[in-house]
Amino acid sequence: MDEWTQEEMMMFLSTISEALLYSCFALLMGSFIFSLIPTDLKPAILVSKKFKLIALAGIAVFSFMPILNLMVYLLEEYTFLYVLKSLLLTFEIGKAWIVTVILTIILGFFIYLFDNRNTPIYYIIGILLLFGIVAAMSWTTHSHAVYGIQGLITHFIHFSTVIVWVGILIIVAWFSKNKENWIPFLNWFHVTALFCFAIIMVTGLSLMNYSMNISEYPNSWLQPYGQSLLIKHLLILPLIGYAFINGFLMKRKLGKKEELDPRPWTKLESIIVLAIFAATGAMSQQEPPHNNASFSKDTFLQAYGILPSGQGSLVPLTVDIVANFKGISLGILAVAFLVISIYSFTKKMPPLFSFIMSILLVVCALLALSYSVVAY
Repeated sequence: MDEWTQEEMMMFLSTISEALLYSCFALLMGSFIFSLIPTDLKPAILVSKKFKLIALAGIAVFSFMPILNLMVYLLEEYTFLYVLKSLLLTFEIGKAWIVTVILTIILGFFIYLFDNRNTPIYYIIGILLLFGIVAAMSWTTHSHAVYGIQGLITHFIHFSTVIVWVGILIIVAWFSKNKENWIPFLNWFHVTALFCFAIIMVTGLSLMNYSMNISEYPNSWLQPYGQSLLIKHLLILPLIGYAFINGFLMKRKLGKKEELDPRPWTKLESIIVLAIFAATGAMSQQEPPHNNASFSKDTFLQAYGILPSGQGSLVPLTVDIVANFKGISLGILAVAFLVISIYSFTKKMPPLFSFIMSILLVVCALLALSYSVVAY
């Protein structure tokens, strides 16, 4: 396997592992939160102890992936034992992983011993231990490395809020055994989701500002990091659509006593979230564009293998968004797909049709921006 193929493979595995890591966190958080909710405010939920322990093991395994990436790179010059010892005992990322493993072991014993207890304090302790693991992982983030404690706190709040919101969504979508008490569930979850979304937006913009000047966001689209970020943002469009369906339209239909199973629609929303997790994972494998002004036409060509590294001059490359027929037409088409995706729910069409419309929405929005971008 040549070097480029190996690099591609590691990036693919890292992206998938990041998405699975976020999912494991969300699943555990959601299961703990539902254990605190009275039975009359939720459908019947069953998450087995075995499944929780598997998710916890997933956190320990998938969080090791960034270390494995460094190992693959360093093994070209050093021995395996030396690299492993150095990464775990010298690098911050290794120390944080050791703390993560210790906390997962403690939480694992806690789940094994107390999972069947109905006392709220046990689940509160489980949530606090999970937050401790999030804090340990936030220590190794780019935002903490550059902005210190401010970056750590911002990432901790952002990630914690994500797994609270998404965790509730994933559990109710995939582990609910019936649709009973769905309106009482929506009454509190709708408020929770809006509150979480507001926090995620504020902290997300802050984290974005740590990586780049927000005013130069379009310039980042010339780099892999910016492209992944753009896809992540575009995936939020169908996510908002499904949030509207599941939080407003679903409640109205169920209030009219219509025969409708809300679980397939919440599953679609959770699948979009998983796609956002994957885009986030791809971002974590790229270098953030701290200074877009230094990004040139030559570095753009080098990044895609068109120009050999070290050749060319540093001429800044700037992006403008220019209105044109193709871009406007595709933008209108993207909006139409969003409307159709939501409208299909009101007409009781299969959820799969709505999901296909959502994918077309993202594709058309991406193409609309692609045709509207001019770099010079």
